[in-house]
Amino acid sequence: MRVGAGALPAAPVTREMGAAALLLNAGRALLCVTIFGVSFLLRFNDPGGSFAGLTDDHFFYIVRGWQILYGDLPVRDFVDHGAPLFYYVAAAVQFIGGRGTLSEIVFCTAALSAGAAATFLLASRASGSLLLGLFAAATQILLEPRFYNYPKIIVYAAAIPALWGFADRQSAPRRFVVAAVIAVAFLFRHDHGAFVAIAMAALVLLLRGVEWRARVRHLAICAALVLALLAPYLLFVQANGGILSYVAQASAWAERDRGRAPVEWPGLFDNSAVASAAAQTRGPIARSIASVRDNRIAWVYYLELALPLIALAVLAMSPDAFRPRWPQATAKIGMVAILGFVLNAGFLRSPLEARLADPSVPHAVLLAWLCTAAVRVCWRGTALRPALAAYRVAVATVVLLLVAPAVSIAAVTLMTDVPGKFRKASLIGGSDLPLERATRVRDTMRATWPLERWASPTAPGVMRLAFYLRDCTSPRDRVFVQDYLPQVIALSQRAFAGGHADLRPGFFETPDAQRLTIERLRRQSVPVVALGAGEDYEGFRVSFPMIAAYFDERYVIAGERALDDRFGVTVLVSRAAVPTRHYAPLDLPCFR
Repeated sequence: MRVGAGALPAAPVTREMGAAALLLNAGRALLCVTIFGVSFLLRFNDPGGSFAGLTDDHFFYIVRGWQILYGDLPVRDFVDHGAPLFYYVAAAVQFIGGRGTLSEIVFCTAALSAGAAATFLLASRASGSLLLGLFAAATQILLEPRFYNYPKIIVYAAAIPALWGFADRQSAPRRFVVAAVIAVAFLFRHDHGAFVAIAMAALVLLLRGVEWRARVRHLAICAALVLALLAPYLLFVQANGGILSYVAQASAWAERDRGRAPVEWPGLFDNSAVASAAAQTRGPIARSIASVRDNRIAWVYYLELALPLIALAVLAMSPDAFRPRWPQATAKIGMVAILGFVLNAGFLRSPLEARLADPSVPHAVLLAWLCTAAVRVCWRGTALRPALAAYRVAVATVVLLLVAPAVSIAAVTLMTDVPGKFRKASLIGGSDLPLERATRVRDTMRATWPLERWASPTAPGVMRLAFYLRDCTSPRDRVFVQDYLPQVIALSQRAFAGGHADLRPGFFETPDAQRLTIERLRRQSVPVVALGAGEDYEGFRVSFPMIAAYFDERYVIAGERALDDRFGVTVLVSRAAVPTRHYAPLDLPCFR
């Protein structure tokens, strides 16, 4: 009778818990939609790119995607730098959303905004707090990831929950999901696949209650699944030059590209002298805040390097990662910390300002979790390992000394000039302003072509070359631009020749690579070649003697032209092409 009486209240409690869970999920969904909307308008309303809303580095990827629209395929017809899926996505965006930069900006903004919403969910799950999840999402948004770096956000925003799901239940379907994420990450860019695979290995090694034989089996099966999923792509590569040749070229390119931009360790107080006069008249706290803001890049950089270390140090103090009701919490947070280490090593290089957002998904999760850990250490000594329980005050002091500066640096550096950013995106000042601003940006970006709507053929800059290529070559022709000017090729609406959107000294100099370039050039109509000017021209001839000899045989120098104070080109025209008119802005022959 007593048992029955005690069981009677269970039904109302269950209904109340169900209602509370439903309300919590609804609130979480509403916050996700809000984060997505704010992030989208913040970025879309102020794209900032100099070339129809995009930067030159963005065109490095999408010009290769747009090449697919001319019938070429990566590896077979042009050099694949290890990001085939990125190219196909860029082509699909143009095919579905329309030609021009507007569809690319909309897609990338949506991808980054979805990544911010996913980061909110991950951080709130790791910390057990929606408020901390919001803080984590805000840090990522305010780091302002570059549009073209959306894979560095969405790949890890998808990988972490897939890995956490496998930690909860090591079943075959969840293992397959992890393998699929690794395969997709690999196709977006090969190092993404390697980084997610490392995270999977770390998670399996950190799991509790799993036999070593089972750990090895999970990793072996996952590796086999990844290979099976990638088999069609690998067979395609093998049939078009061979996997070994492809790996050698991609590795050499990645090594040289990384060598061009080594990490320069920034000083934490290099710009302290430029702190505002107002701050100088205030107390030491105001001056410290101003100093950190003046050296924002350095402080954020060192914070990102330190976060995985701090997380692992704090994680070692607790038997359950300070989340006793979260299964396998230690393995999950430990995996995220190791992933943060890996992404720091893989992504952070000069220029730092453009790279700081790249590893932000694991860092935002760690930052939110560290706040929860600090709270639990200070208010609940039972959260510590038994050996540390007697030293609760000392441990709490150490944790606060680690976590508080990290949170403070994140808040001071990332929240700087938030009102200014919101004003630039018209998110402040009236409920109608954001949509009005979005409409104006849409209309401006929609006018990618004709180029005259936003650029001039006579104004200094590299777009002068884009005008020339557009006006003086046929849409069926291809162009060879040796310098790193991918925006010129893309915006001139021409396919690039020889399998290279740029061919800089130090890359693809081997005789086999030069022969392949020449073979492709022979099959294509290329009336115009644009090489570097001055010393760059001579450097090209030294680095690529076989290609230079081919150009000497079939082309004649039409002239050297300065595009602006930075870029100049040596224009070669085909001996077989017959000029139809003269192009006055650059004083060059025209073939259309």
